[in-house]
Order: sequence, then structure tokens, then C-alpha cells
Amino acid sequence: MEAKKDTVLITGATSGIGYDFATIFAEKGYNLFLASRNREKLDDIKVSFEKQYDILVMTMSVDLSKVKSARTVYEETLIQNAEINVLINNAGFGVQGEHIDLEMSKVEEMIQLNITTLTEFCTLFGNEMKKRRKGYILNIASTAAYQPVPYLAAYSATKSYVLNFSEALAKELEDYQVVVTCLSPGATSTNFFDTAGIGEKKKGLWANSARMRSRDVAIIGVNALFAKKLSVIAGIKNSFLAFTNRFAPRNMTANISKKLIKNTVNT
Repeated sequence: MEAKKDTVLITGATSGIGYDFATIFAEKGYNLFLASRNREKLDDIKVSFEKQYDILVMTMSVDLSKVKSARTVYEETLIQNAEINVLINNAGFGVQGEHIDLEMSKVEEMIQLNITTLTEFCTLFGNEMKKRRKGYILNIASTAAYQPVPYLAAYSATKSYVLNFSEALAKELEDYQVVVTCLSPGATSTNFFDTAGIGEKKKGLWANSARMRSRDVAIIGVNALFAKKLSVIAGIKNSFLAFTNRFAPRNMTANISKKLIKNTVNT
């Protein structure tokens, strides 16, 4: 079936912030192209959203932590004749612990997903948007991008990449009427903590009471994107902390992060 409305591509769309992005754009009348691993959840979303919102939902079950997965998704959008007007690079995960003790294969998958796949998506779809002189790209970083984070060393580094890459790309593409925005959430009510290896009893700093609702984070991101903001941090508290980190000595911010996070590491 040919997509006739504007279409948004969302990665990691079956849960958490990604699902809320899908819901928000469905409410706005966009067609959806959803790329995630969970085939069953994708099928459920397609059935329920097409019925509830009278939109077209295209889906693709794919592991975006694998090499060339972005190219596979891009080629599928061409097959389905889905012109992507909005790209939401939401998929990502973290692994926590002393870096030298982590399973290297998981770290490599994280880097592939958080950095390489995201970059390839921006390149492939950004090129199409540049040709059309129209488009929107929202990349998801983290407040961890703003300082070194011991016990999340590689993860925080990937998010620093996303932040800097997004802001630089935004300046390159702005002359072609393509908007790139970077959203940096703090602690959010998603399954990130389980994936990262942060046990229920050790969430402490990221207890449920301290986390933002995922829908609130998604709304902030969408609003910032269409307001053509370069980047946005979700939440007043998170914005304040990121702002103060810019002026604090790097060693001090690293030490504070170490003390706060060390007790959450599963052993």
C-alpha cells in the first residue's frame, strides 16, 4: 500500500519513549514506519494504531545493533514506497559496570547501535531530505552526554558522540531546510535500567520517583524538533545539572558521577 501522508520512521518503537513517539505522531495523523526487534509487538501496534488512528503503519523486525542494519531498513522503505519526512533515532541501550569487566561483544553491539546505525540512518535519510529540501531528524542522546560517567563509560561516550554529531549535522543541513534536533533525557521510566544491568534493589539514584514519564520526554522532543531547536534537555532539573556541569572541573564531575553510580552496579 502506498503511503500518501507524511511518514515518520521511528526506531525502537515498541516500548518506552519510542512507543510514545509512535503514539504522538499517530495522534497527529502521520503514517508510521516502525523498526524494532519485537515482531509480535510490532504486529500488535500495527493492528491497534491503524484501527484507532486511521493511518498506515509499516513495520520491520530488525536488530539494529547489527552491521548494515540501517541500510536494510532504508532499502525496505524504498520497497514500500515510504518517503520518510521525519526520522526519530530512538533505539539505543547501555551496559553498566567496570568497563574492563564488561562483555566486549555487548559493548560492540552498543556502539554499533548507539553510534554507527544512528549515523548511517542520518546519512541515508538525511541525503534524501537534502534533495527534497525538507525534513526533520530527532536523535536521542542522554544527560550522560554532558560529563564522563564512570561505570557507564562507553555508554556515556556514545551519547556524547550523538550530541556533538547531531549539533554539527544540524548546522550542515540547515541551509537545505532540514532540521536536526538532539534530545537528551535524564532518568526515564523505561526498561533501560534492566537492559543496562541495574538491579531493582540498586536503582537508588534512578528510583521510580526520580524518573520522568516517557511520554513527557517524547513530547518535549517532538516540540523541540518542530520548533527547530538545536538540542534540548528533558526536564528542568536535568537542564540545570547539565548547565552546571559545563562550568565545573571535569575531574570533579567525574568524581561525583562515580560516587553516585558506583552503588548501583550489580555484583
